[in-house]
Amino acid sequence: MAPQRSSSAAAGKVVDLSLNIPGPSLLPKVLAESSSTFPTADISDYVGYLSHSGISEHRAQLANLFREAGFEANPDNLVITNGAQHGIALTLSSICQPGDKVFVEAATYHGMKSYAHFAKLELVGLPMDGEGLLPGAFDKAAAAGTARVLFAIPTIQSPTARIMSATRRREIVRIARKRDIVIIEDDAYGFLHQASEPLASLAPERTFYVNTLSKCLAPGLRIGMLVVPEQYLTQIHQAMRATCWMASPISSFIVSEWIRSGTAAGVKQSLVQEAKKRVKLASQILRPYIRSDHPASFHLWLDLPSEVAQQVAARSLQRGVITTPPSALLVEPSLISGLRISIGVPENIEDLEWALRQVAAALEVGNEANMSII
Repeated sequence: MAPQRSSSAAAGKVVDLSLNIPGPSLLPKVLAESSSTFPTADISDYVGYLSHSGISEHRAQLANLFREAGFEANPDNLVITNGAQHGIALTLSSICQPGDKVFVEAATYHGMKSYAHFAKLELVGLPMDGEGLLPGAFDKAAAAGTARVLFAIPTIQSPTARIMSATRRREIVRIARKRDIVIIEDDAYGFLHQASEPLASLAPERTFYVNTLSKCLAPGLRIGMLVVPEQYLTQIHQAMRATCWMASPISSFIVSEWIRSGTAAGVKQSLVQEAKKRVKLASQILRPYIRSDHPASFHLWLDLPSEVAQQVAARSLQRGVITTPPSALLVEPSLISGLRISIGVPENIEDLEWALRQVAAALEVGNEANMSII
């Protein structure tokens, strides 16, 4: 017999916990209050074909964001991109050929899987523990010459929300240097946990640092940042010219104005506080199924056997809650399984609470079924 739908689900209520984006922010209000203050004369300077890397003043402002978090990025090595996905694509197209293998965590960012499939790259999933990528497994695979590139998300890893310790980061960098591995670091969620030093700060000579304003300001801006090791700048500029010439100068102008005025910092802080509130709520409702590695995150990971994760996703959908298909985020299913819960999409906390309770009910049904088998 199929699990009964909740009355709310039966009435047509649907809540999306599949998209990994921030929750409500101050952005609509910010747009209304600040867009009219932008000097039109300045905006008119940014409607033509401009530098592949982006306007130098804008790159300097974006570098300031990293400096506030303790990462000294040279603006001359920073390329403004059309979001993080574009930065990842630029990097991989510049350093890889079709058929190449790339190391990733056993579960990884879906956009990385998507691009690898498109570019005919083979992803090699490596084992993880509570801190993310395991150094020993990385060293063994690198020593065997399996791949020459590592894509990693050391801070609030997507999808597992795990965070590498400072010691782990230094060990990963040591191995990368020893085995001559190029690193691509995705730091999209770094603004939620600025206590960790990026891999790019530890090994700037071999690390492509990818960041974005999609998570901390707004996806529609399509502004990302790629910090490039000096020796690869020419290749990245060629890739920019071949793919889109430049990121939108008008979008980067808006962003630089928000950084200069302090607006961006205010929006980011509001999102951090919102994330803390939502993690606390999710931890209360889904205990003991989740472990929160950090009090501020917009996604959480349920460690579940593969079959159970699929069943919980299906039961949640019957109850009106959309989650990400478990297989969408797995590279090596034999090493990890589970279900990601994205808690940022619901516009209000009441809808989030309702959705989390539906997931909890789906988990309990699965637990009861397993007990009956025993």
